[in-house]
Amino acid sequence: MSRFVATLTEHRTLLRDFVRRDLRARYVGSSMGFFWSIIFPVINLFLFMFVFRILLRARWGDSMGELEVALIMLAGIMVWTGFSEAVSRSTSSLLENANLIQKVVFPAVILPVYITSSALLNMCLGLPIVFAAVAWFGHLSPPTGAIETPVEAVEVWEGFEAADANGATIPYPRVFVGLERAWSAPVTFDLAYGGTAERGVDYLAPHDQLVLPEGTPRMYLPIVPVRDREEEGDETIEVRVTATSGGIELWQSATTLNLHDSMLPVEETTPPDAVATAPYAAAGSDQYNPLRLGLPLITVPLLLAVLAVFSTALGAFFAAFNLYWRDTQHLIGVGLTVWMFATPIFYPAFLVEAAGMEGLLLINPMHWFIDAFRDVTLYGLWPDPWLIGGFTALSFLLLGISGRFFAKHAPQFSDLL
Repeated sequence: MSRFVATLTEHRTLLRDFVRRDLRARYVGSSMGFFWSIIFPVINLFLFMFVFRILLRARWGDSMGELEVALIMLAGIMVWTGFSEAVSRSTSSLLENANLIQKVVFPAVILPVYITSSALLNMCLGLPIVFAAVAWFGHLSPPTGAIETPVEAVEVWEGFEAADANGATIPYPRVFVGLERAWSAPVTFDLAYGGTAERGVDYLAPHDQLVLPEGTPRMYLPIVPVRDREEEGDETIEVRVTATSGGIELWQSATTLNLHDSMLPVEETTPPDAVATAPYAAAGSDQYNPLRLGLPLITVPLLLAVLAVFSTALGAFFAAFNLYWRDTQHLIGVGLTVWMFATPIFYPAFLVEAAGMEGLLLINPMHWFIDAFRDVTLYGLWPDPWLIGGFTALSFLLLGISGRFFAKHAPQFSDLL
């Protein structure tokens, strides 16, 4: 690897010129120029959003909105586009530049390195779009809020029972107060109750205010019907938000439950004091992070440098191997496609774990990197030291192997071409 690095250092001016030439040649004659580097990821974003989010309904959790899913996909798409371009173009770089290698004393190692550098620099042109979106939606534009009733809790019977879509009963109904996306500050909702049912007599609802902690997108509020001996007929329970804090606007401020008079004997019901009435957060809320920019952004250049090492290592190895077996470049194209769909870019990692295939995540280095990259760029979190540490170690290990393989076979390149 030392020889590999020494060659690059010696020819750094040539490397810089090749990168500059490649970046200019990408959009030569185009009226929009480098702006296409921003348009391409956005087009891919809408395409994959349509397929995976709308058609296949891939979800990142019950509380995550369309906007957050879009940014998660965009960050993953950008990284993968830069990486796949670097590896695929590097694989055929020696064949495509045979005239340089055969006719002059040319440092062949420059080819995969300049292609990787150009691909990742081109990827970086789209990063300001991600940062601007996170800054706007995470710090400047408050999310909208709503109060809603889950479908299974719309129909309620006295006796602390509600019916789901299949007619089965659940312990007690609930409403939830939620945000379009989690916010970086606590949000207070003032509640009021109405309808034909009488609060405290026909149902229990002890809370007039609900506070969503920072980073919590949704909280549930139990509404507990009280069974009595009177035949009152069906009634309604209305829960509405009367005020909010933090500039939160509501797109739905009230929800209604239908309370049905039960024919069950009183002794078959649960006493009110045995039923929990405290608000509670949605499952997994403690692992939920709001969009935000933070100090960890200083690690982005380091992350990209490690990605460049990983991409260069693979690209240089396959470039040399491709001269011995020309089918390599075709297999790399297929392999990158399979690798892309095996990486949680368009779907959340927990779906892989739920399917019992978490081993695929443990052996997928691009999952390690993309997960760490999303933490830094979208959530203002420091990258997981185990993920990025493992990725860095693997990158330099592969670079050492690739560098030795490339240097060993470099004298035969002219003959193989």
